[in-house]
Amino acid sequence: MIRLKTRRERLGAWFFILPALSIYVLFQIVPLILALGFSVMDWNGIAGSKLTLVYFDNFKRIFSNKYFLLSLKNMVRMVFFSVLFHTPVALILAVALNEKLRGYRFFKALYFVPTVFPLTSVGLMWYFIFMPTGALNMLLKTIGQIEWVAPWLVNPATAMNMIIFVNIWVGIGYYVIIILAGLTTIPPELYEAAAIDGAKGWHNFFYITIPNLKSILAMCIVMDIIGTVKLFDLVFAMTGGGPNGLTNLPTTLLYNEAFKYNHYGIGSAIGIVILVICLVLTMGSSRLLSWRGDEL
Repeated sequence: MIRLKTRRERLGAWFFILPALSIYVLFQIVPLILALGFSVMDWNGIAGSKLTLVYFDNFKRIFSNKYFLLSLKNMVRMVFFSVLFHTPVALILAVALNEKLRGYRFFKALYFVPTVFPLTSVGLMWYFIFMPTGALNMLLKTIGQIEWVAPWLVNPATAMNMIIFVNIWVGIGYYVIIILAGLTTIPPELYEAAAIDGAKGWHNFFYITIPNLKSILAMCIVMDIIGTVKLFDLVFAMTGGGPNGLTNLPTTLLYNEAFKYNHYGIGSAIGIVILVICLVLTMGSSRLLSWRGDEL
C-alpha cells in the first residue's frame, strides 16, 4: 500500500476519490438503505401517501406467492443453462480462434458483436423474430414447415426456452474474449515441451490449457451466475414476464410489483432477496476463485 505522508498528498488523493465515492454512495448505498426501510413497510410508492410498518409481512407474502416461487425457479433454470453453455462453448471457440486459422479475425468479431448491443435492443430484435408474424415463422412457412409454426413467446411450453436460448447466444462472445485474453498468458514453451514428449490435441487441451486457465474459467462462471441472477432487460423486452407471469424472473417481478401494481414494499422486499442471493453467490465465488489446482 502507498502511504501518503503529507497533508497535500492526502488531500490530492481525496480529490480524486470523492467524485467516484459520491456517485457510489448516492446510487448504491442510499437506495440500498431506502430499500431496506421500504421492505418492512406497506407503501404504494406515491410521495405523501401513508407508510405503514408491517415488519416482515412483505417477505412472508412473497415467499407464499406462487409467482415469486416460479420466478426463483426460472432464475435457477437460467443460471443452470447459462453456466452449462457459456463458459464451455466459449472455451472451445476461444481455443479454435487462438489457432489463428484463416478468417479468425472475422469470426472473432462475429462472436463479439452481440455483446456490443444493449440487452434491450437484443431482446427487441429477438422479439420481432419470435413473434407470431415474425421472421422465424415466416421462414418456416416459406420452406414448407408449417407444422413447426408456433407463437414462441406466448406459448407457455416455449416462452422460457426462447429466453434461455437468447441469453446463451448473446453472452458467449463476451466470455470468448475473456478466455482468449487468458490464452495469451500461457507460455508457448509448455506446448513445445509437451510436443517433444509426444502430447497432441486433447492432451494439450486437458493437461495444459485448462489447468492454466482455471482462475479465468472460475471467474467467468462467477460472473455468469451473478449476471444471470440480476438479468432484467432481456426478459422485459421479450416477454415482460408473460404469458401470465410464467417467464418472470425476480427482477421483472420486482419491477411489476413496485412500478406497475404500486406495491412498493413488496417490490423492495424482492429486491432485498435478490441482494441476499447475490451476496451468497459472491461469497461462494470467493471460495471458487481461491481454489488451487489440487482441489480442482
